[in-house]
Amino acid sequence: MNYTKRNTENRYILVLEDNNSRRTISLEESKYSLGRHSSNSIVINSKQVSRKHATLIKKFNRKTNQESFWILDGDLEGKKSQNGIFINGEKCTIYELKDGDLINFGCEVNASYHTVSPATISESFIDKNYSKKTNESSPKPVNQIATLYLDNSLPKSTFVLDNSSLQDSGNDDTFQEESYLDPVTDLPNRILFNEYVSIAVTNAKRNKNCSAVFLIDVNHFSKINDNFGYTIGDYFLQAIAHRLKNCIRTGDIVARWGGDEFAILLPHIKEADNLYKITQRIIKELKYPFTVKDNTQSLVTHLGMAIYPKNGQVPQDLLNYAETQLIYHKKTGNHNILNENLGKTNASLSQVEKRLYEALTKEELCLYYQPQLNSNTKKTEAMEAFIRWQHPKYGLVPPKQFLPWVEKTELVVPLTRWILEKACTQNKTWQNDHLPPVIVSINLSMAQFHHPQLVDLVDEILTSTELDPQWLELEITEAIILKDIKLAYEVVRELNELGVRVCLDDFGIGYAAVSNLHQMPFNTIKIDVSLIKDMDENPENTTLISALIAIGESFDMRVVAEGVETQQQLNTLHNLHCQTMQGYHLSKPLSVEEATQFLNFHHIEPLDTLG
Repeated sequence: MNYTKRNTENRYILVLEDNNSRRTISLEESKYSLGRHSSNSIVINSKQVSRKHATLIKKFNRKTNQESFWILDGDLEGKKSQNGIFINGEKCTIYELKDGDLINFGCEVNASYHTVSPATISESFIDKNYSKKTNESSPKPVNQIATLYLDNSLPKSTFVLDNSSLQDSGNDDTFQEESYLDPVTDLPNRILFNEYVSIAVTNAKRNKNCSAVFLIDVNHFSKINDNFGYTIGDYFLQAIAHRLKNCIRTGDIVARWGGDEFAILLPHIKEADNLYKITQRIIKELKYPFTVKDNTQSLVTHLGMAIYPKNGQVPQDLLNYAETQLIYHKKTGNHNILNENLGKTNASLSQVEKRLYEALTKEELCLYYQPQLNSNTKKTEAMEAFIRWQHPKYGLVPPKQFLPWVEKTELVVPLTRWILEKACTQNKTWQNDHLPPVIVSINLSMAQFHHPQLVDLVDEILTSTELDPQWLELEITEAIILKDIKLAYEVVRELNELGVRVCLDDFGIGYAAVSNLHQMPFNTIKIDVSLIKDMDENPENTTLISALIAIGESFDMRVVAEGVETQQQLNTLHNLHCQTMQGYHLSKPLSVEEATQFLNFHHIEPLDTLG
């Protein structure tokens, strides 16, 4: 009789971390029940876990000639758990476990599954029946953790430490070891987090998907300890940990990296958009003030990120990359920037970034302002700000020649901050000089608008410059909206809540913006310059422009015609009841001194062209 000889040499290990302990369990039976009820083979100490949450069953796979454990959601009678089972971030009903799989029980309880040969078991399996309430007086340094071996000459359940006489000949298969949990926050500490990262990278490599690691630094946290005491400081750390856990997905891991730093592991991500949305949620959670024991404090955070396999293909490379980003962001003052270009080997880009950074710090950049004039009042209604680079060698460089480079570097946030500060400060200066208040309008690129720090940055600049938000307008194009309509609506809504005006630029060249205009809370629309330019040669454009003006007025929006270059264009637009116009026929972009003179003069004398 022919039969296949089973390969039963492997041992199966479950590393389980619940609310009370972290245990390493040698799986020697063919079936295990897991849940919070005491009748389970493996009891999980958490009220969030179902009474009978999951079942482990050993089965033989004829294709691989290997035994393996399968995990089922619920018990063998078909009753499912309340929160579900997540394997490597994916919800599963039944799943064949593989070496390194990360298991989550729909709450804070995590486990990892390992297959090991009778040779060497890695140091990560040494502990483990460790109670969270136990305090170790002198924890070992990481590099001194002992290695655990299985010795074939000993009984099946006996583990031997190679540098210790410690032995356990029972069926417990556990050793007490130093804590893998942070005693203040009850989060995994750096040692345990590194283990999770290693498992996630192994799984990502096998499944050909992506993982991400975040390092988050709380700026000047020592001041909280100095002002409120270390006890209150610990409460703040617990509050931060609580918020971070609330904004990640089931199956993701939050850890205390050390001191005032936290770490987050996303074991499984499918798309960059998902990563962006998770990141935005983290940033929003941390931006609101914390109130602990009647003590309120706003915290400034910096963030570094690394993605497998893009930024590293082994755990340490990923962590090093994230830490490099974090250090860079702290140095440049970017609290939550997420550009992924840091560390790339593009030498020319690095040189451009260095030169642009010098231009920013050496004040070689400046703003020019182009007036928008109301054809009815004949007064200046707004000033659109344009950035210029006063290059010491090439003279005045227009934005089209250097802004595309900025988009590829880490300078998006520093440049956005600089533009906002300069424009808002200048507008406040004009107001303090008793000039009639005008709107200052600033164009935003795709990267600037979709950056998760934008709304916070605008709020911060308005507060520091003391400019009333109604005098700031931000311009975006239809392409920016179409990248993510839902997200664009949310950002525009948040800007409106600040009191900031939002303008839809290049209106009329596409149909998507028109179709979404009714749900986007814009304050202004700008008719695209191409329609104005061809108005004289193409009379049908006049009909279209008239319709666009009517659409804007029906939504109670300010309508601006840009690119007005002739008196005929101006007269036609005036006859179409377009109130606000902008273009070289009225004024070119002006330096600060020229713009100030323009405002002063036309405050007294209306512009004759509009007469």
